[in-house]
Amino acid sequence: MNSSKKIMNKQNNEKEKASSQVSAAKGNKRLSEGGFSDTKKIVIGAICVIIVLVLCIGVGIQQFQPKVVLKINNTKLTMEDMMYPIYERESAYLPYDEMYQMYTGKSIWENNYMGTDRNVDSSATNATGIKQEVIDTETEYEILYQEAKKAGYKLSADDKKEVQEEVAKELKGLSFTQKLRLNISKSKLTKRFELRKLADNYKDAETKELDKTVDEKAAVKDISKKDYREYKVQCYAFSTSTTDSDGNSKKLSDSKKNKLTKELEDLYKKAADAKDFSKLLGDNSKSDIKFSDTNFTEKDGWSMVTDEKLLKQIKAMKKDEISKIIKDEKSGYVLFVKMVDNNSQDSYKEACDSAITSAQNDAYDKWYQGILENYKVSTNSDVWDDVTIGSVTTDIVTAADLEKMKSDSSDATSGK
Repeated sequence: MNSSKKIMNKQNNEKEKASSQVSAAKGNKRLSEGGFSDTKKIVIGAICVIIVLVLCIGVGIQQFQPKVVLKINNTKLTMEDMMYPIYERESAYLPYDEMYQMYTGKSIWENNYMGTDRNVDSSATNATGIKQEVIDTETEYEILYQEAKKAGYKLSADDKKEVQEEVAKELKGLSFTQKLRLNISKSKLTKRFELRKLADNYKDAETKELDKTVDEKAAVKDISKKDYREYKVQCYAFSTSTTDSDGNSKKLSDSKKNKLTKELEDLYKKAADAKDFSKLLGDNSKSDIKFSDTNFTEKDGWSMVTDEKLLKQIKAMKKDEISKIIKDEKSGYVLFVKMVDNNSQDSYKEACDSAITSAQNDAYDKWYQGILENYKVSTNSDVWDDVTIGSVTTDIVTAADLEKMKSDSSDATSGK
């Protein structure tokens, strides 16, 4: 009996143990499946996060990368690269902005283009013209630099010394913040100026050869010596009209004209015996009578004497001869004149030199256009269209900053 109970108990215990093992095995299986699934989800989630981060970082890097403005073959120039060329020009024009606004009512950037870029339309403003000038100049420098390297050009020790002097000069007076905002440093300017120097050396050598091909006689054949005969004169004069604060012309009163006429007559009496005709007024700089040392040509005439009969009389004067007091009703001037030179060739020579230079420039332009055809040049209008000359670097280095830099440089030169 007891034996049978023991056997039955043992069997029951074994069944319970087996049941427990089965239950445990089933539980382990379920646990194992659940753990694998969650891990997979975590891994996939982590991968997704990484992908999103990579994409965001990529977009961020792209967003903050310097934007390319100009591409010349494989060379890319960014807006940061353009900051110094823009600064060069803005700092050259900015000191005159106040004067232009005072006399013309427009900023210097709104006035007609004053540069030398032959690709700029004559009707363009300085703002528009300088913008084109920057693109054209940077393109030309890069192309000539590449051509110079192909031709085996290298900078001499003197060239490098000259570059370093120019770099020091350009950096002088600029604060750390200004240099940072202008994207310039000693190393960056050195690289830029060495590129320019090599390009300039190559251009100079090519230009000398091109100049030899210019027919100078053909260039000046249409310039008339008669038209460019120049008269050099000195005179004392006053105008019978003045300009008010609104820019309107206003006639002088009779009493004022009589007073000035009397003053002019007194000066005239001194003229014949004066050792120096130019100093009849002495230090009387406040006088409404003004001294003028000027010239005019047959072709262009003289704005102070527009009456043809009176002008003819002046042209007939001999060297050192002094005219009587002249009243030109057309020009509105009252004056007397001393003839300094009645047959100067200076204007004729200048006209000839200008014509020859123009012909030489044409020869260079033709040569350069041939070189340019071998390069692929493109401008990124998405970036460059937003650039407004006159406002890019003028708040970084102001007119006051430039004046101080000029003053400091002058003091240093004078040894103060």
